[in-house]
Amino acid sequence: MSLAVIELGTRLLESVVHVIGLVLLAGGTTAIAAFAYRIRVRHALPEGVTLILGLGVVALYLNTRTLFAQFVQGGAASPTVGEATLNVLVFAIAALASYGGNTLGDRLARSDRLSLSWLQRDLSPIVRAAGRHISVTLPAEIRDIEGYDPVEAGTKESLEGRTLDFPRGLTVEELRTQLQARLKEKFDVGYVDLELSSTGEIQYLGVAKRPAGIGPTLPPNAAAVAVRADPPFSATAGDIVQLWAVEDGEPRKLGTGELRARIGSIATITTDRAVATVIDPETEYRLLTLAADSRPDREFAAMLRRADETMRLLSVTDSSPLVGQSVAAIDSTVLGIRTAGGSVETIPNRRRLIQPEDELFVIGRPEALRKLEAIDGVQAVQDETVTGLDSMGRPWAAGRSEKGE
Repeated sequence: MSLAVIELGTRLLESVVHVIGLVLLAGGTTAIAAFAYRIRVRHALPEGVTLILGLGVVALYLNTRTLFAQFVQGGAASPTVGEATLNVLVFAIAALASYGGNTLGDRLARSDRLSLSWLQRDLSPIVRAAGRHISVTLPAEIRDIEGYDPVEAGTKESLEGRTLDFPRGLTVEELRTQLQARLKEKFDVGYVDLELSSTGEIQYLGVAKRPAGIGPTLPPNAAAVAVRADPPFSATAGDIVQLWAVEDGEPRKLGTGELRARIGSIATITTDRAVATVIDPETEYRLLTLAADSRPDREFAAMLRRADETMRLLSVTDSSPLVGQSVAAIDSTVLGIRTAGGSVETIPNRRRLIQPEDELFVIGRPEALRKLEAIDGVQAVQDETVTGLDSMGRPWAAGRSEKGE
Protein backbone atom coordinates (compact mmCIF):
# COMPACT_ATOMS: atom_id res chain seq x y z
CA MET A 1 0.00 0.00 0.00
CA SER A 2 2.77 2.43 0.84
CA LEU A 3 4.56 1.69 -2.44
CA ALA A 4 1.42 2.46 -4.42
CA VAL A 5 1.00 5.74 -2.58
CA ILE A 6 4.64 6.65 -3.21
CA GLU A 7 4.33 5.78 -6.90
CA LEU A 8 1.13 7.83 -7.18
CA GLY A 9 2.74 10.76 -5.44
CA THR A 10 5.77 10.56 -7.72
CA ARG A 11 3.61 10.57 -10.83
CA LEU A 12 1.57 13.46 -9.48
CA LEU A 13 4.73 15.43 -8.76
CA GLU A 14 6.06 14.74 -12.24
CA SER A 15 2.78 15.92 -13.76
CA VAL A 16 2.84 19.11 -11.67
CA VAL A 17 6.43 19.85 -12.67
CA HIS A 18 5.52 19.07 -16.27
CA VAL A 19 2.59 21.49 -16.21
CA ILE A 20 4.62 24.23 -14.50
CA GLY A 21 7.38 23.89 -17.06
CA LEU A 22 4.99 24.21 -19.98
CA VAL A 23 3.23 27.15 -18.34
CA LEU A 24 6.56 28.93 -17.87
CA LEU A 25 7.46 28.17 -21.49
CA ALA A 26 4.22 29.73 -22.78
CA GLY A 27 4.42 32.76 -20.48
CA GLY A 28 8.13 33.36 -21.17
CA THR A 29 7.66 33.16 -24.94
CA THR A 30 4.85 35.70 -24.99
CA ALA A 31 6.69 37.97 -22.50
CA ILE A 32 9.74 38.15 -24.79
CA ALA A 33 7.56 38.70 -27.86
CA ALA A 34 5.52 41.45 -26.15
CA PHE A 35 8.69 43.16 -24.91
CA ALA A 36 10.30 43.21 -28.37
CA TYR A 37 7.06 44.27 -30.08
CA ARG A 38 6.53 47.20 -27.71
CA ILE A 39 10.13 48.40 -28.18
CA ARG A 40 9.90 48.14 -31.96
CA VAL A 41 6.49 49.53 -32.89
CA ARG A 42 5.42 51.19 -29.60
CA HIS A 43 2.21 49.11 -29.40
CA ALA A 44 0.99 46.19 -27.28
CA LEU A 45 1.22 42.72 -28.81
CA PRO A 46 -2.23 41.79 -30.25
CA GLU A 47 -4.25 39.25 -28.25
CA GLY A 48 -4.57 36.84 -31.14
CA VAL A 49 -0.83 36.72 -31.64
CA THR A 50 -0.37 36.23 -27.91
CA LEU A 51 -2.59 33.15 -27.87
CA ILE A 52 -1.01 31.68 -31.00
CA LEU A 53 2.54 32.07 -29.64
CA GLY A 54 1.73 30.73 -26.17
CA LEU A 55 -0.23 27.68 -27.29
CA GLY A 56 2.00 27.13 -30.31
CA VAL A 57 5.17 26.49 -28.30
CA VAL A 58 3.26 24.15 -25.97
CA ALA A 59 1.77 22.20 -28.89
CA LEU A 60 5.18 22.00 -30.54
CA TYR A 61 6.70 20.53 -27.39
CA LEU A 62 3.89 18.00 -26.82
CA ASN A 63 3.85 16.83 -30.44
CA THR A 64 7.61 16.48 -30.52
CA ARG A 65 7.58 14.53 -27.25
CA THR A 66 4.79 12.22 -28.45
CA LEU A 67 6.48 11.50 -31.77
CA PHE A 68 9.75 10.75 -30.01
CA ALA A 69 8.03 8.35 -27.58
CA GLN A 70 6.28 6.54 -30.43
CA PHE A 71 9.56 6.22 -32.31
CA VAL A 72 11.37 4.75 -29.28
CA GLN A 73 8.53 2.36 -28.45
CA GLY A 74 8.30 1.26 -32.10
CA GLY A 75 4.56 1.72 -32.33
CA ALA A 76 1.79 4.26 -32.64
CA ALA A 77 0.22 3.91 -29.24
CA SER A 78 -2.66 6.27 -28.53
CA PRO A 79 -2.49 8.51 -25.43
CA THR A 80 -4.41 7.34 -22.40
CA VAL A 81 -7.38 9.16 -20.99
CA GLY A 82 -5.23 10.56 -18.21
CA GLU A 83 -2.62 11.89 -20.64
CA ALA A 84 -5.30 13.48 -22.83
CA THR A 85 -6.89 15.13 -19.80
CA LEU A 86 -3.51 16.41 -18.68
CA ASN A 87 -2.82 17.90 -22.13
CA VAL A 88 -6.15 19.71 -22.16
CA LEU A 89 -5.39 21.08 -18.68
CA VAL A 90 -1.94 22.20 -19.86
CA PHE A 91 -3.44 24.07 -22.84
CA ALA A 92 -5.97 25.85 -20.63
CA ILE A 93 -3.39 26.98 -18.09
CA ALA A 94 -0.89 27.88 -20.88
CA ALA A 95 -3.49 30.17 -22.46
CA LEU A 96 -3.83 32.10 -19.19
CA ALA A 97 -0.05 32.19 -18.79
CA SER A 98 0.30 33.58 -22.31
CA TYR A 99 -1.78 36.62 -21.45
CA GLY A 100 0.14 37.03 -18.21
CA GLY A 101 3.44 36.94 -20.11
CA ASN A 102 2.12 39.50 -22.58
CA THR A 103 1.25 41.89 -19.76
CA LEU A 104 4.60 41.37 -18.04
CA GLY A 105 6.67 41.92 -21.19
CA ASP A 106 4.69 45.03 -22.17
CA ARG A 107 5.12 46.59 -18.72
CA LEU A 108 8.85 45.92 -18.73
CA ALA A 109 9.20 47.61 -22.12
CA ARG A 110 7.35 50.70 -20.85
CA SER A 111 9.16 50.86 -17.53
CA ASP A 112 11.07 54.06 -16.79
CA ARG A 113 13.62 52.09 -14.77
CA LEU A 114 15.01 50.45 -17.90
CA SER A 115 17.20 52.65 -20.11
CA LEU A 116 16.28 51.39 -23.55
CA SER A 117 17.00 54.48 -25.67
CA TRP A 118 19.99 52.82 -27.33
CA LEU A 119 17.84 49.79 -28.07
CA GLN A 120 14.95 51.83 -29.45
CA ARG A 121 17.16 53.56 -32.02
CA ASP A 122 18.16 50.20 -33.42
CA LEU A 123 14.83 48.38 -33.14
CA SER A 124 12.28 51.09 -33.95
CA PRO A 125 13.28 52.70 -37.26
CA ILE A 126 9.78 52.41 -38.74
CA VAL A 127 7.45 55.38 -38.49
CA ARG A 128 4.25 54.46 -36.70
CA ALA A 129 1.14 54.76 -38.88
CA ALA A 130 -2.45 54.20 -37.81
CA GLY A 131 -3.87 53.59 -41.30
CA ARG A 132 -2.70 52.27 -44.62
CA HIS A 133 -0.34 55.20 -45.13
CA ILE A 134 1.68 57.76 -43.16
CA SER A 135 -0.07 61.13 -42.92
CA VAL A 136 2.14 64.13 -42.19
CA THR A 137 0.47 67.45 -41.38
CA LEU A 138 2.59 70.54 -41.96
CA PRO A 139 2.59 73.07 -39.10
CA ALA A 140 0.33 76.09 -39.13
CA GLU A 141 3.37 78.37 -39.10
CA ILE A 142 6.29 77.65 -41.43
CA ARG A 143 9.47 79.54 -40.66
CA ASP A 144 12.04 81.17 -42.91
CA ILE A 145 15.63 79.92 -42.90
CA GLU A 146 18.17 82.47 -41.69
CA GLY A 147 20.56 83.62 -44.40
CA TYR A 148 18.40 82.40 -47.30
CA ASP A 149 15.98 84.11 -49.63
CA PRO A 150 12.44 83.67 -48.25
CA VAL A 151 9.77 81.96 -50.34
CA GLU A 152 6.73 83.90 -51.49
CA ALA A 153 3.96 84.44 -48.96
CA GLY A 154 1.47 82.63 -51.20
CA THR A 155 3.65 79.53 -51.26
CA LYS A 156 3.88 79.43 -47.47
CA GLU A 157 0.12 79.92 -47.13
CA SER A 158 -0.52 76.99 -49.45
CA LEU A 159 1.79 74.80 -47.36
CA GLU A 160 0.59 75.73 -43.87
CA GLY A 161 -1.67 73.03 -42.44
CA ARG A 162 -1.48 70.85 -45.55
CA THR A 163 -1.55 67.05 -45.04
CA LEU A 164 0.71 64.88 -47.17
CA ASP A 165 0.47 61.09 -47.43
CA PHE A 166 3.37 58.66 -47.74
CA PRO A 167 3.53 54.84 -47.94
CA ARG A 168 3.81 52.78 -44.78
CA GLY A 169 7.01 51.09 -43.72
CA LEU A 170 9.29 54.14 -44.02
CA THR A 171 12.00 54.89 -41.52
CA VAL A 172 12.20 58.38 -40.03
CA GLU A 173 15.16 59.24 -42.28
CA GLU A 174 13.37 57.93 -45.39
CA LEU A 175 10.26 59.93 -44.50
CA ARG A 176 12.37 63.07 -44.03
CA THR A 177 14.03 62.57 -47.44
CA GLN A 178 10.74 61.97 -49.25
CA LEU A 179 9.04 64.93 -47.56
CA GLN A 180 11.91 67.26 -48.47
CA ALA A 181 11.89 66.01 -52.07
CA ARG A 182 8.13 66.52 -52.41
CA LEU A 183 8.29 70.08 -51.08
CA LYS A 184 11.07 70.91 -53.54
CA GLU A 185 9.40 69.28 -56.55
CA LYS A 186 5.83 70.52 -56.13
CA PHE A 187 6.43 73.95 -54.59
CA ASP A 188 8.81 76.84 -55.19
CA VAL A 189 11.15 75.69 -52.42
CA GLY A 190 14.90 75.32 -52.74
CA TYR A 191 15.93 74.51 -49.16
CA VAL A 192 14.06 72.62 -46.44
CA ASP A 193 15.07 72.59 -42.76
CA LEU A 194 13.09 69.72 -41.24
CA GLU A 195 13.05 67.84 -37.93
CA LEU A 196 10.83 64.82 -37.33
CA SER A 197 10.01 62.91 -34.17
CA SER A 198 10.25 59.12 -33.94
CA THR A 199 6.51 58.97 -34.73
CA GLY A 200 6.83 61.05 -37.90
CA GLU A 201 5.46 64.30 -36.46
CA ILE A 202 7.04 67.57 -37.62
CA GLN A 203 8.89 69.33 -34.80
CA TYR A 204 10.45 72.10 -36.93
CA LEU A 205 9.96 73.20 -40.54
CA GLY A 206 11.70 76.04 -42.32
CA VAL A 207 11.79 76.73 -46.05
CA ALA A 208 13.69 79.03 -48.38
CA LYS A 209 14.29 79.39 -52.09
CA ARG A 210 17.52 79.26 -53.99
CA PRO A 211 19.15 82.59 -54.85
CA ALA A 212 18.45 83.65 -58.42
CA GLY A 213 20.25 86.01 -60.75
CA ILE A 214 23.83 87.19 -60.92
CA GLY A 215 23.98 89.07 -57.63
CA PRO A 216 24.59 86.11 -55.27
CA THR A 217 27.62 85.03 -57.33
CA LEU A 218 29.36 88.42 -57.50
CA PRO A 219 32.72 88.71 -55.72
CA PRO A 220 33.29 91.69 -53.41
CA ASN A 221 33.78 95.08 -55.06
CA ALA A 222 32.31 93.78 -58.33
CA ALA A 223 29.26 94.70 -60.38
CA ALA A 224 27.30 93.37 -63.33
CA VAL A 225 26.63 95.76 -66.20
CA ALA A 226 25.12 95.57 -69.69
CA VAL A 227 27.22 97.09 -72.46
CA ARG A 228 26.80 97.62 -76.18
CA ALA A 229 29.42 95.37 -77.68
CA ASP A 230 29.98 92.76 -80.31
CA PRO A 231 31.77 89.87 -78.59
CA PRO A 232 33.57 87.28 -80.72
CA PHE A 233 31.38 84.59 -82.25
CA SER A 234 33.00 81.87 -80.12
CA ALA A 235 32.55 83.76 -76.82
CA THR A 236 30.27 82.05 -74.31
CA ALA A 237 29.10 82.73 -70.76
CA GLY A 238 31.97 82.37 -68.33
CA ASP A 239 34.73 83.56 -70.68
CA ILE A 240 37.19 86.17 -69.45
CA VAL A 241 37.09 89.26 -71.66
CA GLN A 242 38.85 92.60 -71.95
CA LEU A 243 36.70 95.69 -72.40
CA TRP A 244 38.03 98.18 -74.95
CA ALA A 245 36.76 101.61 -75.91
CA VAL A 246 37.72 103.67 -78.99
CA GLU A 247 38.52 107.31 -78.19
CA ASP A 248 39.72 109.67 -80.88
CA GLY A 249 40.43 106.72 -83.11
CA GLU A 250 42.68 105.07 -80.53
CA PRO A 251 41.68 101.92 -78.61
CA ARG A 252 41.84 102.17 -74.84
CA LYS A 253 41.54 99.29 -72.40
CA LEU A 254 39.01 99.90 -69.62
CA GLY A 255 39.47 96.68 -67.68
CA THR A 256 38.87 92.95 -67.50
CA GLY A 257 35.64 91.16 -66.71
CA GLU A 258 33.64 88.00 -67.24
CA LEU A 259 31.03 87.49 -69.91
CA ARG A 260 27.79 86.31 -68.31
CA ALA A 261 25.26 86.59 -71.17
CA ARG A 262 24.80 87.99 -74.65
CA ILE A 263 21.73 88.88 -76.70
CA GLY A 264 22.48 90.41 -80.06
CA SER A 265 24.67 93.45 -79.59
CA ILE A 266 24.04 93.63 -75.82
CA ALA A 267 26.42 91.76 -73.51
CA THR A 268 26.29 91.40 -69.73
CA ILE A 269 29.67 91.35 -68.04
CA THR A 270 30.85 91.36 -64.43
CA THR A 271 33.78 93.60 -63.67
CA ASP A 272 35.25 95.84 -60.96
CA ARG A 273 33.00 98.61 -59.72
CA ALA A 274 35.56 101.18 -60.76
CA VAL A 275 35.25 99.97 -64.36
CA ALA A 276 31.46 99.67 -64.22
CA THR A 277 31.06 103.32 -63.18
CA VAL A 278 32.78 104.66 -66.32
CA ILE A 279 30.80 102.56 -68.82
CA ASP A 280 28.56 104.70 -71.04
CA PRO A 281 25.31 102.96 -72.00
CA GLU A 282 25.26 104.84 -75.34
CA THR A 283 28.81 103.89 -76.33
CA GLU A 284 29.65 100.73 -78.24
CA TYR A 285 32.63 98.80 -76.89
CA ARG A 286 34.75 95.95 -78.08
CA LEU A 287 35.34 92.74 -76.19
CA LEU A 288 38.49 90.67 -76.48
CA THR A 289 38.24 87.07 -75.28
CA LEU A 290 41.20 85.88 -73.23
CA ALA A 291 42.50 82.34 -72.80
CA ALA A 292 40.43 80.10 -70.54
CA ASP A 293 41.63 80.02 -66.95
CA SER A 294 40.62 78.22 -63.77
CA ARG A 295 37.96 80.11 -61.82
CA PRO A 296 37.65 78.57 -58.35
CA ASP A 297 35.29 81.32 -57.22
CA ARG A 298 32.78 80.67 -60.00
CA GLU A 299 33.06 76.90 -59.69
CA PHE A 300 32.52 77.06 -55.93
CA ALA A 301 29.55 79.43 -56.23
CA ALA A 302 27.97 77.18 -58.86
CA MET A 303 28.38 74.13 -56.62
CA LEU A 304 26.71 75.91 -53.70
CA ARG A 305 23.75 76.93 -55.83
CA ARG A 306 23.17 73.34 -56.97
CA ALA A 307 23.67 71.65 -53.60
CA ASP A 308 21.50 71.68 -50.47
CA GLU A 309 24.46 72.87 -48.43
CA THR A 310 25.44 76.51 -48.17
CA MET A 311 28.11 78.58 -46.47
CA ARG A 312 27.63 80.68 -43.37
CA LEU A 313 30.05 83.00 -41.57
CA LEU A 314 29.84 82.44 -37.80
CA SER A 315 31.54 84.46 -35.09
CA VAL A 316 32.68 82.74 -31.88
CA THR A 317 32.66 84.90 -28.73
CA ASP A 318 34.62 84.44 -25.50
CA SER A 319 31.66 82.80 -23.74
CA SER A 320 31.13 80.10 -26.35
CA PRO A 321 31.74 76.47 -25.29
CA LEU A 322 33.46 76.00 -28.67
CA VAL A 323 36.41 78.07 -27.49
CA GLY A 324 39.30 75.71 -26.76
CA GLN A 325 37.78 72.83 -28.73
CA SER A 326 39.21 71.54 -31.98
CA VAL A 327 37.71 72.15 -35.41
CA ALA A 328 36.78 68.45 -35.46
CA ALA A 329 34.17 69.15 -32.74
CA ILE A 330 32.02 71.00 -35.29
CA ASP A 331 29.61 68.69 -37.10
CA SER A 332 30.00 70.56 -40.39
CA THR A 333 32.79 71.38 -42.82
CA VAL A 334 34.93 74.35 -41.77
CA LEU A 335 36.33 75.80 -44.98
CA GLY A 336 38.31 78.60 -43.36
CA ILE A 337 38.87 80.59 -40.18
CA ARG A 338 39.39 84.35 -39.99
CA THR A 339 41.25 85.23 -36.82
CA ALA A 340 40.76 88.32 -34.69
CA GLY A 341 43.80 89.84 -36.44
CA GLY A 342 42.14 89.55 -39.86
CA SER A 343 44.23 86.74 -41.33
CA VAL A 344 42.41 83.86 -43.03
CA GLU A 345 43.39 80.21 -42.55
CA THR A 346 41.99 78.08 -45.39
CA ILE A 347 41.17 74.39 -44.82
CA PRO A 348 42.30 74.49 -41.16
CA ASN A 349 43.74 71.42 -39.51
CA ARG A 350 41.11 69.33 -37.72
CA ARG A 351 43.18 69.58 -34.54
CA ARG A 352 43.33 73.37 -34.70
CA LEU A 353 41.80 74.90 -31.54
CA ILE A 354 39.07 77.51 -31.88
CA GLN A 355 40.00 80.86 -30.32
CA PRO A 356 37.82 83.74 -29.09
CA GLU A 357 36.67 86.15 -31.84
CA ASP A 358 37.40 83.59 -34.57
CA GLU A 359 35.07 83.76 -37.56
CA LEU A 360 34.34 80.38 -39.09
CA PHE A 361 33.43 79.81 -42.73
CA VAL A 362 31.16 76.78 -42.33
CA ILE A 363 29.48 74.71 -45.04
CA GLY A 364 26.49 72.60 -44.09
CA ARG A 365 22.81 71.86 -44.52
CA PRO A 366 20.30 74.37 -43.11
CA GLU A 367 19.41 72.19 -40.10
CA ALA A 368 23.09 71.68 -39.22
CA LEU A 369 23.84 75.41 -39.43
CA ARG A 370 20.75 76.24 -37.35
CA LYS A 371 21.85 73.89 -34.58
CA LEU A 372 25.35 75.34 -34.71
CA GLU A 373 24.01 78.89 -34.36
CA ALA A 374 21.93 77.78 -31.35
CA ILE A 375 25.14 77.15 -29.37
CA ASP A 376 25.83 79.85 -26.78
CA GLY A 377 28.33 82.41 -27.96
CA VAL A 378 27.99 81.55 -31.67
CA GLN A 379 26.54 84.31 -33.81
CA ALA A 380 25.92 84.57 -37.54
CA VAL A 381 27.49 87.62 -39.16
CA GLN A 382 24.29 89.22 -40.39
CA ASP A 383 25.75 91.94 -42.62
CA GLU A 384 27.64 89.56 -44.86
CA THR A 385 26.57 86.84 -47.28
CA VAL A 386 29.22 84.27 -47.93
CA THR A 387 29.11 83.19 -51.56
CA GLY A 388 32.47 82.02 -52.86
CA LEU A 389 36.25 82.20 -53.02
CA ASP A 390 38.55 84.98 -54.09
CA SER A 391 41.03 84.72 -56.93
CA MET A 392 43.52 82.99 -54.62
CA GLY A 393 41.01 80.31 -53.63
CA ARG A 394 40.34 81.83 -50.20
CA PRO A 395 36.81 82.22 -48.80
CA TRP A 396 35.31 85.68 -49.03
CA ALA A 397 32.12 87.37 -47.97
CA ALA A 398 30.32 90.09 -49.87
CA GLY A 399 30.58 93.38 -48.03
CA ARG A 400 34.09 92.89 -46.62
CA SER A 401 35.69 94.88 -49.39
CA GLU A 402 33.46 97.84 -48.56
CA LYS A 403 35.02 97.89 -45.10
CA GLY A 404 38.49 98.06 -46.50
CA GLU A 405 39.39 94.42 -45.83
